[in-house]
Amino acid sequence: MLVDFSNARELAQIASEIGADVLTGDLRYPSETGGWQLGDLDLSEYLDRYRNQRMVIIIAPHGTAGPRTYTCGICGFVTNAPSECPRCELASEQDSLMPRVDGVGQDILDQVRAALDRTNDENSPSESQ
Repeated sequence: MLVDFSNARELAQIASEIGADVLTGDLRYPSETGGWQLGDLDLSEYLDRYRNQRMVIIIAPHGTAGPRTYTCGICGFVTNAPSECPRCELASEQDSLMPRVDGVGQDILDQVRAALDRTNDENSPSESQ
């Protein structure tokens, strides 16, 4: 049975006001660790801190969860499948096709050091004065 979203939100607000923990999100099983997951929260780990305590758990489903998404840890691109990020893969392919020009591809500190050396050489007084 689904609960009206506004009623679920009101119930969550009341629970929060009296000091209860309120969790919201899409419920998934199995998670990456093999257990239940609510949004980004692993429920097994979360509930472990309440071990051996009396609890009242209120579950108020108010809709169907959307498709699961995965976010690239490098660029933030969101995909629907756990695979190599197409944006990063394309950037890697393009980078490997680019010819290396002097200075490009060097460590940034080496590039800064070389630029400072050139500036110092240009600004130093010449010995033939």
